[in-house]
Amino acid sequence: MEVFTEPWCVACCERMNESEAYGRAAATWEGTAVLVMTADPAHGIAEERAAWLDMHHGACRGTRLATDADRAGAAYVFQADPATWKRLLAGEVDPVASVMTGKLRLTRGSLFTLAKYAQAAREMVVAAGQAGGSFPPMAS
Repeated sequence: MEVFTEPWCVACCERMNESEAYGRAAATWEGTAVLVMTADPAHGIAEERAAWLDMHHGACRGTRLATDADRAGAAYVFQADPATWKRLLAGEVDPVASVMTGKLRLTRGSLFTLAKYAQAAREMVVAAGQAGGSFPPMAS
């Protein structure tokens, strides 16, 4: 299963729902988020991929590939290139620190509000990393 595909989205939601740490950290967080991986043919990503997550009080209520309407209506949209997502999902970098340094861009949503849910955002990325999934092979 490749990252940012329908099966990966489902696995992410399942891992979030299984994670006690996410449940505690996100107990008061609600809304939707879209995770966007930009196109990068050199990294095997021919076109942009995006996952939509419906988060409600420590649970993932649903997920799918994101539509344009999902992006327009999401509380948060996070965007990064494949190399950054690979490091985030591997747990090599912190998502909040990545937002602060511009590696992970918050293209929709309030950074001030997100700061209140920093641990929930971290646990969401940990759960997504635990979903597994592979990145396409890099172009030669």
